[in-house]
Amino acid sequence: MTAPAPALSLRESLAERAEERDWAGVEALGGVQVLPPPPGLPGPRTPLWRHALTSWGYLVTGVSELKNSTCGFAQRDGRPHFFKYVGARNAIAELAGYLEFGAAGNRVPTLLSLLRTDAGTVMVYEYLPSMGLGRGTLFDLLCRAERAGTLLPEHEVGPLLDRIRANCARRTVRSSSPIDAFFARRVTERLIPWYVERRRPWLDQPVVVDSVPQPTTLRECLEGTAAYFDGLGPRECVLSQGDFSETNVGRGAVFVDLSNAGHNDVRGELATAFWSLFLGGGYLFPKYHPAAYRWREAPFDGAAPRCATRLDPRTATLHIDLDHRLSPARADLLHRLLDVFTEAFGPELLDRRLAPYLVMRAVGVLDLDTLDPADRAVCTALALRWWNERDDLGTVLRTLIDHGRPR
Repeated sequence: MTAPAPALSLRESLAERAEERDWAGVEALGGVQVLPPPPGLPGPRTPLWRHALTSWGYLVTGVSELKNSTCGFAQRDGRPHFFKYVGARNAIAELAGYLEFGAAGNRVPTLLSLLRTDAGTVMVYEYLPSMGLGRGTLFDLLCRAERAGTLLPEHEVGPLLDRIRANCARRTVRSSSPIDAFFARRVTERLIPWYVERRRPWLDQPVVVDSVPQPTTLRECLEGTAAYFDGLGPRECVLSQGDFSETNVGRGAVFVDLSNAGHNDVRGELATAFWSLFLGGGYLFPKYHPAAYRWREAPFDGAAPRCATRLDPRTATLHIDLDHRLSPARADLLHRLLDVFTEAFGPELLDRRLAPYLVMRAVGVLDLDTLDPADRAVCTALALRWWNERDDLGTVLRTLIDHGRPR
């Protein structure tokens, strides 16, 4: 007897209906209105997303062009809305993440409709105050606390950590997860073409970090990282938003940007959150992707790490002295976040298997070859420390958080 085929997941079912252009099926399965492309052609200078919005009665009031999407605000019948324009596949992935993540008790803005175009999909959400200008994403709250030299308000931190703790309880073992887009798939899409195939001298030079000679070069570190992600097997996964960053969490533990939401590789989730809170979200991302922060508070001036470098001409060795002193608000939140994950999974979560994920976040979000030399040196130093000290990552992470600050 032939074994029955396994049931499709919600994500797979939605993708299958979209591939078959069964939009009524997508609407029925997702419970979200799916509208067809509007009649007529847009003007010669009118983008498809704007034509779709105006055709369905929306007045666009603000736009931001991001790397992978266009987003902004629009009004209809006097009510504000938030919209984002993405590729059709990304829209279906976000719909699936929205349904799975929201059904578990996580707060998400209501997705009202999908406006199809010939090239992509406009996703129209209810407007939330935390999506407005500097109103209250985690990034905004952190910037204010950093400028004041205080911790985040407990009524904001507590509910957020409670939600992450509850999501960690929804664990399973899977061979793939949505967050693989940031790790296993980026090996071939970024790590190899950006670094492994290049002949940049700085990839092969000996490095000393804070007076400690590193036993591998950055190229050797990246080659080891790529090998780790070759053929990943079953892994522990937790329910998560899938792209934790300060701009994807709103006041009151509201989560947005859900295309990778679902049951995700727990080490990938932890590495993503750590990198954003430690260096990416407070410093690197606002500096190199400023469009994503157009409606946010001005970044905290003191977020830049102090980094001194010198090249020994006799040995071609790069000496990096890194002094990254986190604000009290970021340090406290990071410690408490690590506490939540280690309470749920034990200290073995911070074992050597976490190192490749941390390295990928340090080198796989921004191309180091495009960064200022000092910023490239910071990422290099961190990647090498995580790779070479991976037998004691718990101590390494806590020490980095506490640098120069007694607990």
